[in-house]
Amino acid sequence: MEEITIGVIGAGRWGPNLIRNFNSDPRATVIMVSDKLSARLKLIKERHSDIAVTEFAEEIIKNPKIDAVVISTPTSTHFELAKMALQNGKHVFVEKPLATTVDECETLVKLAVSLNRVLFVGHIFVYNAGIQAVKKYIQSGELGSIHYIHSTRTNLGPIRTDVNALWDLGTHDVSIFNYWLGEAPLKVSAIGNCFLNPKVEDVVFATYSYPKNILTNIHVSWLNPKKVREIVVVGEKKMLMWDDMDIQNPIRLYDKKVTLDKPEDTMVDTFIGFRASIYEGDTTIPKISLNEPLAAECTAFLKAVREPSSSLSDGIKGTEVVKAIVAANRSLIERGREVSL
Repeated sequence: MEEITIGVIGAGRWGPNLIRNFNSDPRATVIMVSDKLSARLKLIKERHSDIAVTEFAEEIIKNPKIDAVVISTPTSTHFELAKMALQNGKHVFVEKPLATTVDECETLVKLAVSLNRVLFVGHIFVYNAGIQAVKKYIQSGELGSIHYIHSTRTNLGPIRTDVNALWDLGTHDVSIFNYWLGEAPLKVSAIGNCFLNPKVEDVVFATYSYPKNILTNIHVSWLNPKKVREIVVVGEKKMLMWDDMDIQNPIRLYDKKVTLDKPEDTMVDTFIGFRASIYEGDTTIPKISLNEPLAAECTAFLKAVREPSSSLSDGIKGTEVVKAIVAANRSLIERGREVSL
């Protein structure tokens, strides 16, 4: 099978990791990298002498020797770069989020379909072994019906000025929720505040309602003394916690539940009329075969180029995430008003 040649646009914080992973796969090779900062290109050249560098993204996009373009640039640039790459016949990998508006996302999806090109979004957590294991627990029914999911994603920085904390961090959680539940949210209410930069929320609380009466909540912040990457799933039968900071044991399964028993021959019109039964069983730490999510994501992109239907984060799924974030932003502006998707 022929090797896939790749051009990477953006050699900042994430770009070098993408270059390393694609070059580690025998099915692909990075032949050109672009960035507007010459100092970054110098570092790339020092590490990879065989890779051509340029300050102009167009040189990658219009290079006939390049099969696929990887875009790792600020969110505001994603749409134009991805559009141009597709129009020039390239398969496209875009770091999350896909674009800044739903219209832009839908335009890219339609363009990719019309040109028979792959549009892939870098929702890295759906390629995380722990996240994939949680999906199996949910699908198997071991947790029972899902009541709610709560996510905490906080740290002291890094502070962004181009997008707020929801765009920066919350996109991860929405992509995870959509992946786990197999559906997109129906409505959202969000509140937040701009403590550091006007009009850029550095702290956000967003509550999404999903089909089957499932509630999800996201807390994202750049202003927190502790780095937390944690999601709690509360089910009818069992509960589960995924902790990305626990490298060895990211999942804990709690055999805990609450049932409400209604007396059969009595009319009950108050909560006290029910008998609450709390069951607390064992806590299990399942063994997870850990992986490097970015390597798995890069492998998935290369597979999608050959088998488009295999993608867990195609343009349509990327659009669903952007739609959810856009709606939450509207709610933020309107101080928590519930917004339908």
